[in-house]
Amino acid sequence: MAENKCAECHIRKVGGNGSAIYKPAGRINTLGFLRGMVEQCNTELNLGLFPDEVTSIAAVLNRDYYRLK
Repeated sequence: MAENKCAECHIRKVGGNGSAIYKPAGRINTLGFLRGMVEQCNTELNLGLFPDEVTSIAAVLNRDYYRLK
């Protein structure tokens, strides 16, 4: 995630240190939606991630920030 400058993009979008992007009230409330947001970042930033990489990133974000079931 650091390699793809995620934090820099999040800071531009939500300000502060960018961490507010992880818990907007009710915005991301399913694992499928979380994966979709990662895919959106992949597309928007032209990262060239494969589907399994998108899924892995979503899993890490869920483990570390969202804790969705």
